[in-house]
Amino acid sequence: MQLNTHSVPVAISEILLILTSAALVGWILSKMIAGSRVKALNEAIEERKIELAACRAAIQKSPQVSISLIGKASKTSFPNHEPASSSRDDLKVIEGIGPKIEELLSKEGIFSYSTLSETSPIRISSILKNAGPRFQIQDPTSWPKQALLARDGKWEELEGLKRTLISGRHVG
Repeated sequence: MQLNTHSVPVAISEILLILTSAALVGWILSKMIAGSRVKALNEAIEERKIELAACRAAIQKSPQVSISLIGKASKTSFPNHEPASSSRDDLKVIEGIGPKIEELLSKEGIFSYSTLSETSPIRISSILKNAGPRFQIQDPTSWPKQALLARDGKWEELEGLKRTLISGRHVG
């Protein structure tokens, strides 16, 4: 078999043409994907701006509105802002909540039984998930119910519920 020296430059040209085409297609696709992501992020930013304006308006209308209620209304949290009108409850009373999780919830504006009882388990799960794998094993589905019992002073009912739980999870 004899190598045709005239076909080597043609082969190299074909390879370069294919690589250039592939690079161009990849670049176009990446621009399209990045563009759609940027558009989605810009829409999310605009939504948050609207929520922020609504929160600011609510605060100006009624300075007594607690930050926790505003966070609930806008479905966002206000980390590191403790509501002035409410005191801190001992959230460790809730089965499955220890000192570290209480601290995580506190950073998200959840200081009281009342606030915890109004917080969805999905949001609590998100807080735990963002804190790392150590906290993801907890099951917060019963925490709002437990917090409601604690808020209402139904300590016997709370203790009865806690006896059926391990780490916040129903057993048996």
